[in-house]
Amino acid sequence: MMIPIVIGVSFLIFVIIDMVPGDPGSNLLGAGARQEDIDLLNEQLGYNRPLLERYGLYMYNAVFKLDLGNSYSTKKPVFTEFAGRLPVSLWVAFNAIIFSIAFGVPLGVLSAVKQNTVYDRVPTAIALLVSSQPAFLIGIVLMLIFSLQLGWFPVTGITSWKSYIMPMIALGLPNGGRQLRFTRSSMLETIRQDYVRTAKAKGAPSRVVIWKHAMKNALLPVITLAGNSFGILIGSAVATETLFGLPGLGTFVVDGIKFKDVPVVTGGIIILAVIFSFVILAVDISYAFVDPRIRAKYSGRRG
Repeated sequence: MMIPIVIGVSFLIFVIIDMVPGDPGSNLLGAGARQEDIDLLNEQLGYNRPLLERYGLYMYNAVFKLDLGNSYSTKKPVFTEFAGRLPVSLWVAFNAIIFSIAFGVPLGVLSAVKQNTVYDRVPTAIALLVSSQPAFLIGIVLMLIFSLQLGWFPVTGITSWKSYIMPMIALGLPNGGRQLRFTRSSMLETIRQDYVRTAKAKGAPSRVVIWKHAMKNALLPVITLAGNSFGILIGSAVATETLFGLPGLGTFVVDGIKFKDVPVVTGGIIILAVIFSFVILAVDISYAFVDPRIRAKYSGRRG
């Protein structure tokens, strides 16, 4: 299904960019440029061709030549531009999802096990608070406290590993709040199952019942949320990358939208779509490792 997804996404982006008012020549040359120069630049870029012709040529080069074209603004190959920017976005998103899982899953389990106690109400209130805040607002607060006041972390740019701490927290906290609430809901449903009550009746320690028996079944929806969130975090890191001055893929694609830089925008969205598809595939495969029933089901079907 990855092939039709990528084709559909690329065509949709081509159509949307074509519908946006303006043209690359006008955006690149500025308001004071002559119309003759604008038309000449659009002709050189191939933008005056029909939409389907431009799309067909682009997909032919992308599929058969692995060429996503050259950026209209920088004149460099899109692959070259993405090579230095994509790792930044992936690293920020990966750290954010790890932070959100480390923050949300343990507190979600604690909240479910200690339902209707202070250990439930406090984490739930924290989850509601952080999940309702946009990442850029959390980033501004973190910047004011830990950069400008305390001086623990750099304000913008990438100077060391410390540059990734605040973007990781800014992106991870809202998602961690959702992970907490989702884990709590999933655990509450799981610990009420008959096999959990049976394990408790047989004298199994509560820690073993929760972490060995209940947790495996409760993890399936949590893994699904984490996989979906990873793809979303890559795409939503634009505001965070802009705020902290990170040279990521998101800011580059947004700049491409401003200039109607079709190769940059289309190439960036295609790469994000492929990454998201592989993440969802990895999530599906991980089900078999978490739940033996799924592994046994498909093993028996092959037999």
